[in-house]
Amino acid sequence: MRTSFFSLRRRPPLARSVLAARPVLTLVCGAVLAVLGGALPAAGQGFLVPADPDSPVWRRVAPEQPVHTYRVDRIDVDASLQDQVATVQVSQTFRNTCSQTLQVRFVFPMPYDGAVDRMTFLVDGEELPGKLMDADAARKQFTDYVRRMEDPALVQWIGPGVFQTQVFPVPAGAERTVSLRYTQLLRRTGTMTDWLLPLKPAASSGTPVGQVALSARIRSSAPLANVYSPTHEVEVKRPDSRTAQIKWKTSGKKIEGDLRLMWDMGEDPVPMSLVGYRKKQSEDGYFMLLLQPDLPEASAEDRRRGKHVILVLDKSGSMKGEKIDQARSAVDYVLKQLKPRDRFELIAYDNTVEAYSESLVDADKDTVRDAQDYVSSLLAGGGTNFHEALQTALETAADADGSPYVVFLTDGRPTVGTTDIGKIVAAAKKANDGHARLLSLGVGHDVNSRLLDKLSMELQGRSIYVSPGEAIDDRVQQLYDRIGAPALTDVKLTITVDGKKRSVRQLYPDDMLDLFSGDQVVVVGRYRHDGDVKIELSGDFDGQRKTYQYSGHLPDADASQRRNAFVERLWAVRRIGTIIDQIDLNGEKQELVDELIALSKQHGVLTPYTAFLADEDVDLNDRRLQQTRTRRSLQRLQAEYGADAFRQRATKGAFKYAPRASSADSLSVQDFAESAPPTNQASGLGGIAARSGSAAGRAATPALQAGAAPAAAEPASRPRGSVRQIAGKTFFARGKALIDAEASDQQIREAEKVEQFSQRYFDLLKELDEDQKEWLAQNKEVLVVVADKAYRIVSKN
Repeated sequence: MRTSFFSLRRRPPLARSVLAARPVLTLVCGAVLAVLGGALPAAGQGFLVPADPDSPVWRRVAPEQPVHTYRVDRIDVDASLQDQVATVQVSQTFRNTCSQTLQVRFVFPMPYDGAVDRMTFLVDGEELPGKLMDADAARKQFTDYVRRMEDPALVQWIGPGVFQTQVFPVPAGAERTVSLRYTQLLRRTGTMTDWLLPLKPAASSGTPVGQVALSARIRSSAPLANVYSPTHEVEVKRPDSRTAQIKWKTSGKKIEGDLRLMWDMGEDPVPMSLVGYRKKQSEDGYFMLLLQPDLPEASAEDRRRGKHVILVLDKSGSMKGEKIDQARSAVDYVLKQLKPRDRFELIAYDNTVEAYSESLVDADKDTVRDAQDYVSSLLAGGGTNFHEALQTALETAADADGSPYVVFLTDGRPTVGTTDIGKIVAAAKKANDGHARLLSLGVGHDVNSRLLDKLSMELQGRSIYVSPGEAIDDRVQQLYDRIGAPALTDVKLTITVDGKKRSVRQLYPDDMLDLFSGDQVVVVGRYRHDGDVKIELSGDFDGQRKTYQYSGHLPDADASQRRNAFVERLWAVRRIGTIIDQIDLNGEKQELVDELIALSKQHGVLTPYTAFLADEDVDLNDRRLQQTRTRRSLQRLQAEYGADAFRQRATKGAFKYAPRASSADSLSVQDFAESAPPTNQASGLGGIAARSGSAAGRAATPALQAGAAPAAAEPASRPRGSVRQIAGKTFFARGKALIDAEASDQQIREAEKVEQFSQRYFDLLKELDEDQKEWLAQNKEVLVVVADKAYRIVSKN
């Protein structure tokens, strides 16, 4: 039975947007795009190569100018992932941008650990045969292409086996849609199944994509546990316990690289999945632990107690109009979601504080109906008595049976009664006898974001920032949908390696108290030594103490798989957010400043305080200069309110709770001003709503796009390509070269000079792993450190 197909058919020319390109150049063929992840037009999983590489159409005209002969307008992917087998169908739409017919082959690099079982290739209904080239034949052919076409991007494909068709023509201006289907045996990462969709060829160029759309279905013979993408923010829906539907779509943006999906199977109420990575035996390893509780809703007979929710609503004058309408709608939504066993209280404040019932009350139908009527009558006006409202809420929470949730909404700063931040925080900490979790919603730029963050630190909570123009009721609904689910509270996580405690450290998040059903939590940390892991998770569920256990293994450096290096960078992003938080709330310390700079440089994670690293005139090894500029930038944290303060704290939270390393990259796309004035009215660029779990990445981008221009002493504009992640390494642009972030001054001085396309160049390629070849697949000078030795790859010309 035929299980795969491959067809090419004619489409009428259409005006389409461009997919994944370098800056548009006008060459022999006019406006064109990049391929093969760097030099030729990128084509997702497959690409076109010339029948005659010596043709002038395919020749580069300058060392830094790639050959552009066609573009890819669209990629559509449909995948069925059944246990450990993937059936993938890919359609790619190519357009010849030349004024002459191209004679090309279609080349399909073999997926990792997978095989194409059988293919058929059609051109206008006529079948063309194809053949599978093994690694040796592919290496010879692509080495020859690199030499003759002088195109370094092709070195990425030296080595792996490929499938290629016979030569076929693509007329000038014509469009073709290539469809292929293949099956692939998936590999495992610990207990997790791992699927990679190669998109790197389309990802390595710099201009926005046309359109890429993915639809995938996971069908498992056993109940699914964690489903996670370390690379992309995919949409995951779980229609039943054994099925997951994954969607991802992008248009007009640069592709973020290969898309990776991981999933686990298990029937535990709190499934745990562990991934470890260790680069060097002499250094700590890094691990990621996924937790996604599937806690049952207790039946009426088994219910012991419900949720305790205290809603505190700002109705000061600044809330007039749409804000108070949305706030009333949000409270009404929460009231409707309460169950009869739940208890609640409503507190509204302006100059004075007004409590609905002055105690927690049962959420029976009559009480909820009356509370809804009470909320609808609230009017906005007056000042903001923040302190008294918070004290009233915490005093009410002290009577709760269990840990209550205080949802505190404000759009301003204290103006009535006690207004001193230190006194408000100290009094709140003293009053929190009920161990309430404070969830603060700061709406707009006028909120005192430092106050909210200090309260969150002291009251076991989280600050959530709602940008100007964002719907308050939507955010409150999202929040309550989360905390309204069954929860494991007062959580304690214990991890031992080979029976030894304190074998792991610097776990983030470090403030995990409650786990809510359906809410995936990503925990990252460091481990001192490899070995067998025992994980014990305990917490209160519906009045009873529950314990869940997991066994796994953390690898040594020899057993570590390079594809799991994302864990180290995710840990670095979380650690950076925590460092900024510590400096913000507890004051600057030299060791924290140094660590912030080191992590930002090593992992290419720019922050509002280290964005200067992207400046091409900054010496990457000038420690004193970096300290001076970072400390000067950190003065911005003195701002308590205003646009800059709002965005800084929202960005900090997004780093602290980032679900994947790319979340930090999305925050850094809009470059930060280095020296915004440290005043309460400072305006600058930062981030947006810090939210728990997978929401952090989604929450970050809108405010960056909508943020006010930075009031900076230096221009904030920096090239997107100033910092690049290439195959697990960070490179910084310096002049016309890319410099490895690991390179010391001595290594830079003593670097071996290697000319592109020389025999030494190809010898060096043989020393690299398949993914590391991308370091040399660049159209500009590169200084890279390999096994502690530096090489400077220079142009042949």
